[in-house]
Formats: sequence, structure tokens, C-alpha cells
Amino acid sequence: MQARWDDSGALMPKKLIQVIILLPVILQLLIGCVVPPSLPESIPKSDLLLKTPELQLISTQDSLYLRTLAEDTWNFFATFVDSATGLIPDNLDARNSAPSDYTSATNIGLYMVCVAAAEDLGFITHEKAMDYITLTLSSLQKMERYKGFHLNWYGIPAMEVTRQYVSSVDAAWLYASIAAISVKYPELNNGCQNILSGVDFAWLYDPVPGQFYLGYDLEKQAFSPYHYGMLCSESRMVSYLGLAWKQVPESHWTQLYRVLPDSVDQHGLAHHFSQQIDQLPSFNSGYYLYEDSLQILPSWGGSMFEYLMPTLFVDEQRDAPMGLGENDKRIIAIHRDYALDRLGYQVWGMSPCATPDGGYAVFGVSDLGSNKKGSREDIVTPHASVLGLSFAPRWIVDNLEMLEKSFMIRGDYGFFDSVNPQTGEVAEKYLALDQAMILLSINNYLNSGSLSKTFKQVGEMDRVLELIAQEQFFPLSVDSSIIK
Repeated sequence: MQARWDDSGALMPKKLIQVIILLPVILQLLIGCVVPPSLPESIPKSDLLLKTPELQLISTQDSLYLRTLAEDTWNFFATFVDSATGLIPDNLDARNSAPSDYTSATNIGLYMVCVAAAEDLGFITHEKAMDYITLTLSSLQKMERYKGFHLNWYGIPAMEVTRQYVSSVDAAWLYASIAAISVKYPELNNGCQNILSGVDFAWLYDPVPGQFYLGYDLEKQAFSPYHYGMLCSESRMVSYLGLAWKQVPESHWTQLYRVLPDSVDQHGLAHHFSQQIDQLPSFNSGYYLYEDSLQILPSWGGSMFEYLMPTLFVDEQRDAPMGLGENDKRIIAIHRDYALDRLGYQVWGMSPCATPDGGYAVFGVSDLGSNKKGSREDIVTPHASVLGLSFAPRWIVDNLEMLEKSFMIRGDYGFFDSVNPQTGEVAEKYLALDQAMILLSINNYLNSGSLSKTFKQVGEMDRVLELIAQEQFFPLSVDSSIIK
């Protein structure tokens, strides 16, 4: 799922925009970057440092809108989960109501925590949730595994392996979900532990760079030659889980790249500095300057998915306010302003998604990414902005309503996967992964971080949170409250 960071390509041309970004003074008191883009540049900087979150408040009617969207989205899972195996198809083509006949480890895991979210929201009873999850766990027990790990793709309903490959990041989403289920449903703990007991992420960890391999190819009997090296990546979930289970050393966290080494040909210019957290040795940190002023940590492709998918399980805004949480806020604000002000779209939010022509591609803000080739910026996907719901609910609700108003993008099971905002063409598909991100984000928002509170009880996650809380991403000496 993660692009390889050592690809090369042409440098995307740099463009100039004027954007105002809120930088909070009291991080714990602010919900997100909340300065409207219409504010003139001449406003004094002190006036931009708002100390109240009113601009992000939403109404009871807005909350009802989100709840209705969540219920429609849940109906995708309730309708199309395979009744014999409890496996959710990877996708559904809405034009012919034909679900795919395969699924992934990530889909299976997120489906189970979506069942828990459906119970949280009152869509199903506790007994029904138990029935759904028990069936899926039973199927997982029967599936072919390698060294305790489920493989990445399985057919439905036969549950046969369709690719002989163990993916580190997909395994992490599966087992993080099962670990959360074991906490939320103690009645299922034995069934969950029967699966988790054979899982040791140390096998997928390369101690030389201190990073995880992308995966293991069973046919070649070899690990991938590439690693998940970047901190700002959906693969952060592997790190959280491996650290919580004490299967990798704490030094792993400091060996992830905040920015890529200068030896790597990359899109942006890396600024480096050294810092130390806890008792670990000092390590190299750094940042990019977005529009020559605002400090950010880059991802590979500049997509919302890379930055924010791990926040479904870990409340980085609350638990790492000087580091990951602050970076997450800045990325959301940049995505919004980049699409609305620089590209001239009515809507915003770019991430990997299905495309109107029937394919699948990676989309993101190129200036937020390290990929020398840049990313496509012509498609907007609803799940991308919904991932930011707990940070900036007003912005997200406004964006969803504009998507509905401007395009034929709402179907029987919530939002279709994407739209080209210039042509209005819609990808009339539902992807289980993207549907799950929408449902889980809404539940976390409406139910005060339900999943992240549950995951906090997994293993020694409390120690991991202590670690990430100490890191400060951006030197305080640099004033970046206004992008010039």
C-alpha cells in the first residue's frame, strides 16, 4: 500500500499561493487550524492566534447528518459481508451491484472494528455485533497462514490465498483490529488471542536500518528489498503495534525518517536538526518548508491517507500535540487551502482511491510529499477529508455538503469513492477500506474517540504514547503563522 521511497522522477514546478494557517498557542485547547482562507494577509499575526475553537463548532443538525452518513456507510458492510465466512468484499461496483470475490487482511480487520462502531452508534445490538465478529474470527482461524501471519489477499467464499505474500502494514491493520476487539469484547478474548499468539512482528523487522520490511514473498522466499522508512505513512500502524507488544526496540521510533536523507533525490528540500526524546540516543529530525514558510513533515505522496489513517486508532492530536498531532492539523489545513485556493476546486481531500475511469491511483498534494515524481491532483475522495473530522469538524461537514450539492456522489451506501471536480465524473464504486475509514472516523468523533480509547489498552500502548508525546517536530524559533 505504501509507495517505494527510492523511486525517482521529474521535479514538479513550484507554484505560489497565499494561504493563512492557524498555529495554536495552547495546543490542547484548539481543535484544528481554523482560520478561514478569506482573511486578508494584512491581519496582525496576533489576531490569527485564536484561543477558542468556535470556528470549528458544528450543530446538532450537522451531527445528525454525520450519523445518517455513518448508518448508510454501515449498510454497505451489513449488506455485502459474505454470510458464510464473515468476510467483506474488497469493493462494490455500484453500477451493477456486483461485489468483488476477494478481500484483504486490512479489509477483514477494519470490518470487525466497524462492527464495533455500528454497536457504538446503536445501529446493531451487542448480540448481533458478537455474531458478526465471531463468524469472522472463525474464518480467520481456518485461513492459510505463514509464521503465524495471514497472507494479504484471499478469495471469497473459498478463503483460498490469491497471492503468496505477507504485507507488514496490512498485517498490522488486521492484528491491531483484533487486539482492539479483544479489549472491547472480553467474551471474545480467547478467540482473539488464539490468532494473535502466533504473531511476532520481529520477524518482519530489519534491525540494520531499524525499519520494517514491506513484506515477505513466499514464492521467492525473500523479504522485500524495500523498507517502510517514513514516519508520516499509514505504515506507522506497524510501528505502534510492534512497540506496544515490545516486539521491536524503542529505538525503532527514532530510526524512522522525519525527512528523507539528503542522499535521496526527493521533491522537497529537507531541513535537518537533532533532538532527543526520553533516554534514547539523539537522532536526526527535520522538516520541509511548505511555500517557503510553514514547517511540515512530508509523507511520500502527500495524501491524507498516509498522514491520518493511523489516527483512527491513536489520538495523535491529544497524545502527541507537539509532534504528530500538530503536523496532522497543518496537513489538513494545507489540503483544504491547496484544493480550494490553488487548484480552484469547490471541494477538497486527496488520497489513493478508485478513479472514474475504473482504475485506482494515488492522489495527494505534491508539495507535501517526498516523491520526486509528485502525485496526481485531479481527483477528490470523500474519505480523505472525513479522516480529519476530529481535528476540524466544521470544515469537514461543509466539504461533505458541498460534495453532495455539486456532484452526484451520494448513493445507497454513503459516498461513492471519488469525483473529478473539474469534469464532475464520479467513480461509482464503494471500497471497503475507504468506507471503513469514513465509518470509523465518524464514530470516533461522535463517540469521543471510541476506537482510540480502546486501542490505548492494547499491550503497553501507554508507554508508546509516553514516547511520542515528548517529540517536538518544529523548532519554536521559526515563525510560520502566515504562508506568504
